[in-house]
Formats: sequence, C-alpha cells, structure tokens
Amino acid sequence: MSETLKDLDPDVQSALRELMQDDYPLLLDTFVQDAHKRLEALALGLEQQQWDTFRHAAHSFKGSCGNMGALALQQACERAEQAALRVDAEAASQAYLEIRRLYQRVQLQLQA
Repeated sequence: MSETLKDLDPDVQSALRELMQDDYPLLLDTFVQDAHKRLEALALGLEQQQWDTFRHAAHSFKGSCGNMGALALQQACERAEQAALRVDAEAASQAYLEIRRLYQRVQLQLQA
C-alpha cells in the first residue's frame, strides 16, 4: 500500500526550500533529530506495551512527516497510531517495522 505513495512529495519539498531558504538544512536536521526521538519512543512503547507512549509517538511523528511531505511514512504512522488505539500488538509491530524501513529511505533522500 505505502509503496504507491511517494517517499517525499517534491512539491512540499520545493515549497519548504522556498519558504526556509538558508534555514532549510536546519529544518532537515531538526526533522532527523526528532525522528530519532520518535523512533526510540515507538520502540520503547512497543517493547513495554505502553500503548499511550506508542500512540503519542506515532501521532507526533505522523505530523512531522506530513509537514515534510513524507506521505508513505505519514500513513505508516497513522497505522501505528490506530494499532495502539486497538491495543493490537501485532499490527503495532508491523507498523513500527514499516516506519523504520520507510524512514531509512526518506532519510537517504533528504541527505541526497
């Protein structure tokens, strides 16, 4: 499902570059640092089955991804958030793995 969505929406990236201008690299650094914190919170929430922690991290990361135009990653975060609401450990685990995989792709594209 997520494979049909773009990793990064080029229109959003162009708008961000235009808006942020010289501060665009700072925006990217901030996104990457925030992403690492969210991934750690997701891992901890999943490992300890703390569904509020997991859901909150997924929700926050979803917003960041939306702002960056990381569409597939945003949808994976939505699936993680919904899995936490249902207390569905299997779905949460699958969503977490997908988030990690998609984030690695997005991070590589942002560094390019």
